[in-house]
Amino acid sequence: MFEFVTGYVMGSRQAGKVAGMAASANSFNQGPASKLHDVNDRLDRLVMVVEAMWSLLEESGYTKEQLDERIKAMDQVDGTEDGRALRQRLRCPSCDSVVVEGIGSCQICGTEVGEASPFAGI
Repeated sequence: MFEFVTGYVMGSRQAGKVAGMAASANSFNQGPASKLHDVNDRLDRLVMVVEAMWSLLEESGYTKEQLDERIKAMDQVDGTEDGRALRQRLRCPSCDSVVVEGIGSCQICGTEVGEASPFAGI
């Protein structure tokens, strides 16, 4: 009887280890692909937002030349004309710590901070 119990316990431990290893391997294999899908989803959303904004601006009479001028001016804000914009960090109004994007409140003091811009989380 003791051998049966010992064998059962050892078998359960091995099964638990195997299940843990399988879950770990599964999460490792899906991790990068899942992140890539998230980036693609965010990029698709960003493209849609930008196209919607441009259509509103065009309906209001703005031209492509004006858009090009604004893009160039915004590109130069950080001092380098490189086709990229530096993201501004959201800061807590109470304790001045940097707030993690998308959580809506300071992780240090708990103050509600809202979102920095309509593009937060994209």
